[in-house]
Amino acid sequence: MAADFNAAMRGAYDLSSLKNPAPAQPTGSDAQPAAQASGDSQGVLKVTSYFVELTEANLRGYISASQEVVMLLDFYSTTDEGSRSLSQKLIELVEKAKGAVLLGRVNLSEHARLAEAFNVQQPATFMGLLKGQPVPLTQGDQPEDVLLQLVDKLLQVAQSNGITGRAELDAEAAPIDSTPRLPPAHQVAVSLLNEGKYADAKAAYEQILRDAPADTMAVAGLAQSELLVRLDGVDVDKVLNTPPQNFDNLLQSADALIAIGDYADGFDAILKNYSDADDEMKPKLRDRLLRYFEIVGKSTPEVVAARARLTSLLF
Repeated sequence: MAADFNAAMRGAYDLSSLKNPAPAQPTGSDAQPAAQASGDSQGVLKVTSYFVELTEANLRGYISASQEVVMLLDFYSTTDEGSRSLSQKLIELVEKAKGAVLLGRVNLSEHARLAEAFNVQQPATFMGLLKGQPVPLTQGDQPEDVLLQLVDKLLQVAQSNGITGRAELDAEAAPIDSTPRLPPAHQVAVSLLNEGKYADAKAAYEQILRDAPADTMAVAGLAQSELLVRLDGVDVDKVLNTPPQNFDNLLQSADALIAIGDYADGFDAILKNYSDADDEMKPKLRDRLLRYFEIVGKSTPEVVAARARLTSLLF
């Protein structure tokens, strides 16, 4: 999880201005981030609230939202007095900003892995998020004028890097989408799979890999489409209920087990018979297993165990 977050939060900004806050701004009811008044907007993000409790499930969507609108991050603890004070000040500041920024709040006691992903160790940690890149701002409770200065400067940095969007309250706004966005070529391939056009999907993934041989997502997609091509028109129930009579039957039975999600038995069907295969068949069995590993996911417990068994058989 931490690696996924860190991969999504890279960027390069000139943040030197954040180290030297400008003279204090007014802190009364009229105090707002200066950039909030700008009419130079690249778009409006409809939201039901300027505040959100961040979780592993919704973080991806707000990382994407930070491409357009400045995100503030409050890593808090309800048992820490300084953190409670900081949180209240940030909530008030964001309310006054009226859409210039959004505030994502992370409860450290409930979401320790998010804290780890952002390298946060203490409550009352305040950050910005620009185009997915975390920008450390301060740790510990701060006066309102200091927080206002930091947000002002963060907005200035954001504008200089093309982040000029705003959030707008809309009670009927759809939730921010946290579904991973596939590249266009992958979207085409997935659509073909969903339409049952398995051979066309296979060809689409092969083209992706010709263009980008290191695309691991395409490798997995190709393995899946090859599996579905092999099983297209096959009576899977009959295969599963018929004992294999030869290695070709065995491979088809393993295909059927993988297709219904019975990964451990699918791997086992090949592994327990591997030693009985001749020199011509063994490479086919090994290669089929490796394709299954791509489909299921190399870090899943079933794959880790099966890979260890395969290694012992090979050596």
